[in-house]
This record gives sequence, C-alpha cells and structure tokens, in this order.
Amino acid sequence: MEELKDYSGEYKPHLKLEDFSKESLIGLLKSYQIVFVGLMGMWNTVNRERMSVEEAFKLDAYVYQRMVSKFALPLVTQAMNIRGDDVVTMLKYFQVAPDGAREGLYEFDYDIKNSDHAILTFTSCPSLLYFERKGNDKDIDGLCGPGGVEERAFIEICKYFNPNMKCRALKLPPRKSKDDICCQWEFKVEPKT
Repeated sequence: MEELKDYSGEYKPHLKLEDFSKESLIGLLKSYQIVFVGLMGMWNTVNRERMSVEEAFKLDAYVYQRMVSKFALPLVTQAMNIRGDDVVTMLKYFQVAPDGAREGLYEFDYDIKNSDHAILTFTSCPSLLYFERKGNDKDIDGLCGPGGVEERAFIEICKYFNPNMKCRALKLPPRKSKDDICCQWEFKVEPKT
C-alpha cells in the first residue's frame, strides 16, 4: 500500500499510523506537541478562573510533575531507547518530550561542558511570550520564577535520570527586552556529599 501523505481521502477502518508517510507523521507529532502545550495552558486558564494565580500555578506544577514522572519520562525514554544517567542523556529527552525543546516551539542553545554539565539558554518560549503579552508578572513568576512550574519540572526530570543531577537557574524572566533570552539553566551531576 502506498503511504498516505495526509488523511483527506476515504475513511480507512483499519488505519494504522504506519500507513502514513514520514512527513505526515512529523506534521502530526508537531500538532500533538502544540495540543499538549495548549492543554497545559488551558488547565492553567481554567484554574485561574477558580482560584488565585498562586494557587493555580502550584496546582499546575504538581500536576505537571506527576504527569512527567508517571507518563512522559518513562514512555518517551522507552519509545526512543534513551538510556543513561548524565546530563547529555537528559538533553536527548528534552528534544523528544511532548513539549520538547526543538525548532518551532521551545528552542534553546546549549553549551555542553562535559557529559555531566551543560548550560541551556532558552531563546524561544511561547509560554513566556503569551504571559508577556498579557502583562502580568505574577503569571510569569508562577511559570518561570523560583519554585515555579518550569523549575519544579526540571527538578523532576533531573531526578529521573540521576538523583545527583541538579538544575540551577542562571537567568529568569521577567526580561528587560523582547530581544533578551527567555531563561538560562545549568544542569550538573554533582557528587554525593
């Protein structure tokens, strides 16, 4: 059977993802990524209608941590055969995670010092851009600030790969200029003390 470039044709009762071309599957994955980010954003929006901004972001962080640890990390690392306990292995996960850091969404530059130490500089973040447009620093702080959703997610991801892996924010929003970086993080495996 010829690979499908899309699903504009007739209904196929026994359709499998394998029936689609590589290009169409890439497009589908990109749309799933946006759906995932949109779901998390909508969760936050609905929560903020029912509770304070601070409470909503605490709940967001809690749900996101649990989702990452129970679903995203084990399923994605298994599907992509990502194995290891160093920072570079974690960076592989970042690239293929449901809300992954790759071209078109959450983009970053990286400075890999060695396999156990890297600095990530996020240059594009649609979540930050959204909250900047709204002009509310409480939202930015809840997502990006110390103890916010992002930091708590990074801590959970670090723990999954190596209990001695730590993350440290080097630069966080709010930004002084739209041309500034979004945020910068250091990830490092630290020896047990």
